[in-house]
Amino acid sequence: MSSVMDGFLNPKGMVLFGSMKEDWFFGAGVVIKDLIDLKYQGEIYPVHPSAETVCGLKVRRDLSAVDGHIDLAVIVTSYKQVPGILKQCGQKGIRNAVVVSDGFGESGPEGAMRQEELLSIAKDYGIRVIGPNTLGVFSPETRITTIPYVKGYSVPPKGPLSIITQTGMYGPQAVPFTDYGFGIRTVIDLGNMCDVDEVDCLEYLGDDPGTGVISLYMEHTRRPRKFLEAAGRVSRLKPILCLKGGRSEAAADAMASHTGSLAGNDGLYDALFNQSGVIRVDEYEDLIDSAKVFSSGLLPKGNRLGIITITGAIGIQCIDIAASSGLVPGTLTGQSRERLSRLSSTLGGHPIDLGPATAINGMAIFSYYMNCYDILMDDPGIDCIYFNIYIGTYMASEFYEDALKHMEANMKKPVAAWCYGPSREAVRKLGDLMEAHRIPCYSTTSKAVRSLGRLVRYAGWRESARARE
Repeated sequence: MSSVMDGFLNPKGMVLFGSMKEDWFFGAGVVIKDLIDLKYQGEIYPVHPSAETVCGLKVRRDLSAVDGHIDLAVIVTSYKQVPGILKQCGQKGIRNAVVVSDGFGESGPEGAMRQEELLSIAKDYGIRVIGPNTLGVFSPETRITTIPYVKGYSVPPKGPLSIITQTGMYGPQAVPFTDYGFGIRTVIDLGNMCDVDEVDCLEYLGDDPGTGVISLYMEHTRRPRKFLEAAGRVSRLKPILCLKGGRSEAAADAMASHTGSLAGNDGLYDALFNQSGVIRVDEYEDLIDSAKVFSSGLLPKGNRLGIITITGAIGIQCIDIAASSGLVPGTLTGQSRERLSRLSSTLGGHPIDLGPATAINGMAIFSYYMNCYDILMDDPGIDCIYFNIYIGTYMASEFYEDALKHMEANMKKPVAAWCYGPSREAVRKLGDLMEAHRIPCYSTTSKAVRSLGRLVRYAGWRESARARE
């Protein structure tokens, strides 16, 4: 595994510079408080010229007073102080720094010159830098955070999704990752990306056994050839989903004041992604939502979609969405149709419409879901499955518990579902229960089916890439 990111994501000792106020909304003291709350296992060394203590820890007047080993420096100060602090870190032998401070490349020509000075110092001392203008890293696995905001969020469950981003918007302080039932591995915010970039992260996460899916928000790449090489290698092992900002000219102009990014021809990025197997998405929600179905670790063998619905109208809608997502409705075998007709005289076609059978047999719908699900799992003409579940005000989500347990135990193909009903709370509870059973649940049929379409596209690319090897 690449050693570039080790000191950032699994540091044994950290030194922090900046305000040590525990009750302030922003600063190094906030990071320290969060590290303690997260039960970070390494050593924490606060440095400030006047503060005495923070969160029960002694504050050193300067870095020279720190005796222990330090893997990572976190700098949350005015940009004016950053060069001097970085030099001290270099003289101390610290080789990794997260520079949260802004006022660099994103702030115009003078800021760009300050950023070049920062990078020059880092190179002189062999320091790798994330940032500046960044929130840094966060990982429930290693209990590490450098986010300088008050932690108004719960720690998400551990899971296979790793996120690389050029903005803090996709960090845990902004995204309800606790609602993401499949869990988070790590989040890396690159900020202005003066040094450590998405290539370094891809190389690391590609070899990380705990990362199953990578979601990437990027505005540009400095190293297109290296990106192609790294992304192409990683995509053969695990999927990369990417939201690329700056499609329009106006958006490209806005990027310059966000992270100092310079836009390139968007068509060239499309070619870069297509060649390397990166699956491009159009919206932020797609970046997170699609990762759910990718996190299952199951890949479809083709693009034939099986559909189970409780209303015929959704089945028709599903077919339309599938057509624009690279999917086709699967054709059931005669054996599958016979098994369906034995369940109910109203069944036998595809999409499978459970509505009439439910009207006749009421709560036996749970049995129907399980049996129809098994039939599609067994049918060789089906590669992936969409289904929807209705939850009424008279039902509790636990009513579906046995059916969901059965589905989880018998999942041999990728699945995506839509849960709906008149109560938002009931829908949310059932959705949480479904994802607890590893069934990706979406807020619309469109999101579910399009996510499956992206998975099919990735599976096809990977099969082709391996065939060429």
